[in-house]
Amino acid sequence: MDMAFFEKYLANHQDNLYVVFRSAIGVLFFMLGLQKIFGLWGMPGGPAVFGTLIWFAGVFEFMIGSSMIFGVLTRLASFFGVIMMAVAYYLGHVSTSGSWNPMVNFGMPAIAFGLAFIITLIHGAKKASLERKFLGKEIF
Repeated sequence: MDMAFFEKYLANHQDNLYVVFRSAIGVLFFMLGLQKIFGLWGMPGGPAVFGTLIWFAGVFEFMIGSSMIFGVLTRLASFFGVIMMAVAYYLGHVSTSGSWNPMVNFGMPAIAFGLAFIITLIHGAKKASLERKFLGKEIF
């Protein structure tokens, strides 16, 4: 197969591939929220205590992930996701380890999610969005 095949395929399916990307990021972030709120999947210390910083992080991850999955207020959720990941990287990884190196402070997921949210902030929901389906456009 030559590169022309891949270029044609990407040109024809670009929006579909983006929806898969947006939804997958949403599902993963949603799962992080569930993990923190309900203590699932080996959450250290079990469920986060109501009202703590970890509990609020879980609630925001749940809401941002839901927004990504369903394509509702995607840009707004992405904006808050970028901020949240920057704060998480600093508070949860840099300040606890004393190192900015993500390989040392285990902050790679925060950086990866932050970059993914920058992409979704730029592109919005695109197709397969409940916001577009019911409102006819993205409102933010």
